[in-house]
Formats: sequence, C-alpha cells, structure tokens
Amino acid sequence: MTLAIVTTSHKPDLRSFARLHASVLEHTNPSTQHIVAVPAIDAPLFESIGSARLTVVSERAALPKRFIPATRLARIPRLPRGFRIAALNATRPWPPIRGWILQQMVKLAVVSELQVDVALIIDSDVLLVRPVDESTFRTSDGVVRLYRLPDGITPDMRRHLAQRAKALALLGVAETESHSPDYIAGIVSWDPSLVRDMLARIETTTGRHWQDCIGQSLDFSEFITYGTYTMLLAEPARRTFVGERSLSHSHWGPTPLTMAAAHRFVDTLAPDDLAIHVQSNTSTDETVLRFIADAAAARSRARPEDAPSPSSAQPLREARSRPT
Repeated sequence: MTLAIVTTSHKPDLRSFARLHASVLEHTNPSTQHIVAVPAIDAPLFESIGSARLTVVSERAALPKRFIPATRLARIPRLPRGFRIAALNATRPWPPIRGWILQQMVKLAVVSELQVDVALIIDSDVLLVRPVDESTFRTSDGVVRLYRLPDGITPDMRRHLAQRAKALALLGVAETESHSPDYIAGIVSWDPSLVRDMLARIETTTGRHWQDCIGQSLDFSEFITYGTYTMLLAEPARRTFVGERSLSHSHWGPTPLTMAAAHRFVDTLAPDDLAIHVQSNTSTDETVLRFIADAAAARSRARPEDAPSPSSAQPLREARSRPT
C-alpha cells in the first residue's frame, strides 16, 4: 500500500504551502512523499524548503512542448488587455489557456504518472491537523475512496453545472442522474489507475489528446470529471467506497474570517476532520490563519480519543450514496 500527496502551487502561496508541507511531515507516514507542481520560475523557491520528502515538479515538465508558457509570449492579438493567461497551445492557439485550467491539467498529468495506490490531492491553503493514513482512503481489497456529495450542485451553481456538462461531454456520456453530485473538496483521494483510464476515455471520445481538449475548455473541473467518470464508467467494484464527508473542515470564499469567526470555525471542527481549509481567495489575515492553525492543532491533540482510527474507517456502500 502506497500513498502520495499532490499539490499544485505558485509563488504567492509559498508561505501557506510551507505550512501545509510541515503538517504533512507531522501527520503522515515517513514513507509518504509530497509532490508539488509549480511554474518553472518558482521551482527554486519551493526547492529551498529543503525537505527530503518534498518533490518539486516544474509545470513545463508535466505539459507537452506545444504548450508555450505565457512568459515566452508577446501580447496575443484579439486578447483584451488585462486578460491573464498561463499558456498557449501552439497547435490550437485559441482560446488561450488560463491559469486555473493549466493547474488542473498539470495535476492530472502528475497523478497519471504516479505508480502508487492512492494520490491524495491537497491544495496549498489546506492544513493537516490529524494523522493521515492510507487505510482511511483505501479498502483492503484496493478500492480508493471517492468523495461524493449527492445533490451537492444546486441549480444556482451555474459554474459547477457547466463543469459537470463539460465532464459529460468529454467522457461521451449522457446525463443519467436527476441530481448533480459534487466531488470538490479540500482533500480528495484519487486512484491513479482510474485517472489514466479517464484520460484514455477522453481521448477515445474526442479523437484528440486529452491535454488539447481540456486546455481549450472554458469550464472544467478535474474533480467533477474524475468523480463522474468513476460513477458512470468505472467498473462497479471500483465505486464501492463512497463517502459524503470531505474530511476537511472548510471555509470557502470570498468573505475573510475575522478572529471571532475563526474561533467559531475551530470550535466546529468535527472529530473525523483530518484538515482545515480556509480558501486563499478569502484574503483572511495572516494572523487569523496562524491562530486557526495553532488552535486546530491544539484541539486535535487535546481530544485524540475522538479521532477515528484508520482501521475503523468503513466504506459507505453504493446504496447509501445513491449512485447511478
């Protein structure tokens, strides 16, 4: 059984990433490797962390050569001033590739190359506060946990709905559910072999390389696409471990947390939450973030008996998670 943690990051998130990595060192097995993918120009900064358990991957190494970084481009015609892009596909230059799409592509490329049983996807603004063991995310017969919140995408979540529609189109399947489950969380576990199968499916459906298809997408979610693939196309046995708890206590943007709100946030940390997550675009003050990190860690240490042991983690069967 093997576990790797994968994060995509960049220079503005270096401080929060360093906190995340310190928590990885504290709360995971010494054999667990933490892989971070960053823009090439930022790689030396992340390498300066100097951890034997940290592998820094340049985005350039994870992408085809036909993807030209924006730093090597002059201004693109037809593109409004102030419109920020991350790269250009030389074989299909329009639309250019935006940063958040590029990060997702890099994440998929890195995981698809991993020869481990479980890839745990964790963002830079997440912090582990309790021990993380592979058995929490993988059954003894090899099924990797899928986070899936039934009816998690509501009619007013237009971007999420567009991302689900894109996933269905890329995978070449029709909508078969009357509800829209959500697969996005601060901590998400993937089976690298299923990621490889999913990318192969996209290439079969579209007749193109998966990077080209995703790169020109305006709405795309790697988590929604992976979850949709697993539930609709993977072998039934591969979707028998489905959980509705994200295991990450999250505060999503855009409102920053005040110190009073931070106290309430920590107080509602559930016994089985493995991490805290304050989304970076909330612009929460650094002092508040440090308080949350320290208080959550202290709370976890004070109540170790409340934390579920890895061996006691039981898969939620399909009947409980309303699969299709």
